[in-house]
Amino acid sequence: MKSTFFTILTLLALNVHADNNKEEAALTIGFGSENQPYTMMDKQMIRAEGHEKHFGIEYSIIKQATILMHYEIKPKPIPPRELKKSIKKFRGIDIISGVTRSRKDKLYYSDPILEIAHIAVSKNSLNAGINSISNLSGFNVIARTGSYATIKDGYGKLYHPKKGSHKHKYKEYDSNIKMHADFWKAGSEAVLITTKESFNHFRMLLAGTHDTNEDVTINEIFPTKTRLYVAFKNKQIRKEFNEALEDLKFEGTYSRIFDHYNHEKNPDFHRPNHNEIIRQLKTNP
Repeated sequence: MKSTFFTILTLLALNVHADNNKEEAALTIGFGSENQPYTMMDKQMIRAEGHEKHFGIEYSIIKQATILMHYEIKPKPIPPRELKKSIKKFRGIDIISGVTRSRKDKLYYSDPILEIAHIAVSKNSLNAGINSISNLSGFNVIARTGSYATIKDGYGKLYHPKKGSHKHKYKEYDSNIKMHADFWKAGSEAVLITTKESFNHFRMLLAGTHDTNEDVTINEIFPTKTRLYVAFKNKQIRKEFNEALEDLKFEGTYSRIFDHYNHEKNPDFHRPNHNEIIRQLKTNP
């Protein structure tokens, strides 16, 4: 009996010790800000009870993977223009998410966490008839910061900020909400380069401040998807993360995360915070 009692106490002590270790094991992770619905750490949305810390598709993938790894995470939003620089410095950060791979550094990159298909969106009133990347050259084009470098298939030849043949008809935005708001402005003739997830998200989000019911054409003209990765300083943690990511995909959690942030499938999970949206649009004129 004493032996059994001692064994139980030992197991309880081990569990307490393990739990304490889990609490102590924390990773500070840098995420690109202003990249909804992949990262949503601002106050644009009013989240339903129980969803307060559901900070976007990319965030949730990382969060679920690190749970399997027995790590807590401390998210740190990083402006999109600073994301690449943060990889070089890694000041106060263990991991940086949502980056493209580079062979010029000595970091360890995960398997792809996202494969993003870009689209070109035009209002039907424009009669754009866009069926290839080269067709974009006749229009004013707007996109997210860094798109000229991450989108393949000759896009950079048109819109590189220094060498692009059509850079004068091109604008990139740090703010996703400002970019989509400019697209929906009355009289706007811009062609929007974005993703289906972002387009659907902001069409819903901006419905209270803009007329987002106007008919549009979505042109799938980019054959190559953009792969995004997580950059690690530690090779072993990268290995554990890849194993956890594989488990998420095998168990179906990965695909359920995308469904969770699909407003048509889960309309009650979050709703627009109109006061904050108006404030942000005024802050980013």
